[in-house]
Amino acid sequence: MAFLDDFGKKISQASQSTLQKTREMADVAKLNMQITDEEKRINDTYLEIGKKYVELHAADSEEAMSGMVQAIADSNKKIQDLKAQIQIIKGVVRCENCGAEVAKESAFCPSCGNKMPEIVQPVVEQPVAEAKKCANCGATLDNGALFCSECGTKVE
Repeated sequence: MAFLDDFGKKISQASQSTLQKTREMADVAKLNMQITDEEKRINDTYLEIGKKYVELHAADSEEAMSGMVQAIADSNKKIQDLKAQIQIIKGVVRCENCGAEVAKESAFCPSCGNKMPEIVQPVVEQPVAEAKKCANCGATLDNGALFCSECGTKVE
């Protein structure tokens, strides 16, 4: 029986040791998760600091920051241009009042009721080509004609 008692004690000690290791691993994992959360919070704060700096000092940034500030300005401009291209493809404009997408031909915004500005399409005048005249009889020649349809003279 002493053998079984010793065996039982060893199993009990091993299970307690395993349980202790499991608790330690869980505690370490929990602490690592808290560290990760704090590092994310720091990175988010750095991001906010950078955004605030650009907002406040876009025009008068320090020399060491001016290249990065300009890169952000360039990217923002490109984003605006790309969004404008998307609007052209979709056939929409943005409401100046609420920012909703509105069909170009709409007189009012369906989201807020704001009157939409009229879009005036520029009139492009096509140059009118002077009609060719027959050298022999003066008749107007059709485009691409090789001979005059009035007198039969070959077109030069």
